[in-house]
Amino acid sequence: MQRQLLNLILSLIVLLPNLALAQYKNSSFGLDAGYWLITKPSAVDPSTKTYYNSNDSMPLRLQGGIRVGGESNFKLDDDHFWFTGRINVGFLQFPSGNTAGSLDEVFDAAANKSMGTILGIEGQVGVRYIFLTDRVRPYLQGTLSYMRLMSFSSDASNSCSADATLCGGANNQDIFLAHPNVGGVHLQPGFELIIKRDMAIHIYIDVQRWLIFNASDNNSVVGGIGLLFFT
Repeated sequence: MQRQLLNLILSLIVLLPNLALAQYKNSSFGLDAGYWLITKPSAVDPSTKTYYNSNDSMPLRLQGGIRVGGESNFKLDDDHFWFTGRINVGFLQFPSGNTAGSLDEVFDAAANKSMGTILGIEGQVGVRYIFLTDRVRPYLQGTLSYMRLMSFSSDASNSCSADATLCGGANNQDIFLAHPNVGGVHLQPGFELIIKRDMAIHIYIDVQRWLIFNASDNNSVVGGIGLLFFT
């Protein structure tokens, strides 16, 4: 019995430092990738049943795409609260649409053809609260963000020719990407799983509310996975 107890104590001495390494570190950095899904507010004014007559009221009808990002985290006053900062790069697409479909589908088809892939550069800052600080580290994070959307399509600056009631003499970018500056609020549950000394697998769901001035806001979500390195 004494020998078994001694073996148990020795095993705990060996295992415990490995299970709680990260809580003694003061910072971390990581890389991750995820898939982005975005809601599509209608481009049709419900009061007139046709397209909004002001480009400033046109929503963003991006469908989603791939996001890659990097983050840097710094411990605050204890092991549970961490400051977090991120830079994300998104490769986003408009829906394929249908030139013979509804007004929204005609809008999407023209946007997809003329704008191509949309590049989004996003910065985030916020606070992460880690509930458990051992090997499995579940957390909840709140952040604010700013994103700039850009198209590199050669047709983006050309005059819109998709539909007379939609185009109104404006160029494609002014209609389909009328709001290239996007604010956001984020709530992100996730967890860090320590797999070896100073390294963790990071899995998360980033739930977002895009804040668009003068137009309908978007809801979006990113599910991602990556690696964190504690320093």
